[in-house]
Amino acid sequence: MSSKPFSVRLPWWLALYFIIWAVLPFILSASYPLDVPEGIYWGREWQWGYYKHPPLSSWVLYSFYNLFGHIGPYILSQCTIALSLWLAYLFGRELMSPARAFLGSLFLLAVFYYTWPSLEFNHNIAQMPVWLGLVYTFYLAIRKNHWRYWLIFGFIAGAGMLVKYTVAVLIFTMLLYSLCTSYRRLWCTPKPWLAMLLALMVFAPNVYWLIQHDWLPLTYASARSAEDASRNGHLAALGYLGTQLINHLPLLLILLCNRTRLSLRTPAQILHQSDWRFLLWMGLMPTLLLVGAGLIFGLGLRDMWGMPMWGLSGLIIVALIPEQVFTLKKCSLLKGIAIWALLVTILMAIYVEFGARIRHKPSRMDWPQQALATQADMQWQTFSSCKLDSVTGSDWIVLLVASYSEFSPSVMVSGDAAYSPWMNAERLHQHGTLAIWPANEQPNLPWLQTLNQQPDMVMKQGEWFIRWTKLPEREPLKVIWQAYIPKKCLK
Repeated sequence: MSSKPFSVRLPWWLALYFIIWAVLPFILSASYPLDVPEGIYWGREWQWGYYKHPPLSSWVLYSFYNLFGHIGPYILSQCTIALSLWLAYLFGRELMSPARAFLGSLFLLAVFYYTWPSLEFNHNIAQMPVWLGLVYTFYLAIRKNHWRYWLIFGFIAGAGMLVKYTVAVLIFTMLLYSLCTSYRRLWCTPKPWLAMLLALMVFAPNVYWLIQHDWLPLTYASARSAEDASRNGHLAALGYLGTQLINHLPLLLILLCNRTRLSLRTPAQILHQSDWRFLLWMGLMPTLLLVGAGLIFGLGLRDMWGMPMWGLSGLIIVALIPEQVFTLKKCSLLKGIAIWALLVTILMAIYVEFGARIRHKPSRMDWPQQALATQADMQWQTFSSCKLDSVTGSDWIVLLVASYSEFSPSVMVSGDAAYSPWMNAERLHQHGTLAIWPANEQPNLPWLQTLNQQPDMVMKQGEWFIRWTKLPEREPLKVIWQAYIPKKCLK
């Protein structure tokens, strides 16, 4: 294979790959993956925070949903993966030859986190380019010590904290690196301090929101972590580490099938020693810190927290390939990546299209979302001449309806009213709401207890039977509905 196909044709194949991964799930699935409708309804409200996470990821998700329609979340997810590969390549070019950097960035496609989980855009996927962008700009800032790099780094750090709070693990890792190396001298200059100030300014609105809302996301995360810790104990951290290794199996198999020899001596020959230390530190230390905290303090670690932490895996591996081996094997390694990409794409299509029939039960992508939303809209319009302003009930089914309804209603999730601060008694009394839930559930809906007692409100109720499009032989989904309609809107 010539160098020209290596450098020119591959980007076009990559573009085709990402287009397929954006279009196929949209065509084949019956509903959004788990976290997508939740992110859409959060983003629709344009808050500075939500009860689980900071806001930026949801804002971007809703923007893509608003711009591209129902396929928007799938486009965004693949754009995020593509951006991650590009940033890995740009950073790799600072350390090694462009050919090695290119192959190292493509190796990420053989890390499981960068394939199957990318069907579902969530805060973990959103972090992937953030972590790589932080590593890249931090490297430029400490190496070249220019104002622009420090300012860009500070902005990305603040924006990253608005994506997910676990970005703080990487920022702490960088702080440790700067203090444990000769770069500690930079703290005697104003540039890193100004970068820190800029990061705090970008992050400050969310801090204010947290104070105003009793630190809801941190309370939620603490409860989830405590639940995991009580179930798995201190040794759960080892299970987390094992899962991270398993996610690298496709990459390891590609190396093994190509008989690619790795050598610890190679980095010293192709990288500056300090660059190799930097690469290892940023690539491994965040995971080691989390695992150490899990072992010592018994923190419940969730496997998917590792998703953004492995953006440097490909560069680390490619730096271990001896020069002669790299020259001989680079084309066969590319073929291995291509074979894996083709295989995982076929498996993805089979899973999304036929998974429900294979398992004899629906996954989150197999719910009759369009039918639910259409039924909800028709039911509301039967009784009301006003727009459907909000929906409430069982969280999952409500989120599906809200993200496909022609009215784009707000969502009032079950449980604590603080989880939906955009909803209040006055809004409900003025516009009413539609409550829906599966017949086998009974959600906690405290707002509705008082709403039904209002003299200017009429309540209608009934049930639907919705056919499972992916499992036509399955008993239809029985849904209970209650419509609370202001008398001024009653037909």
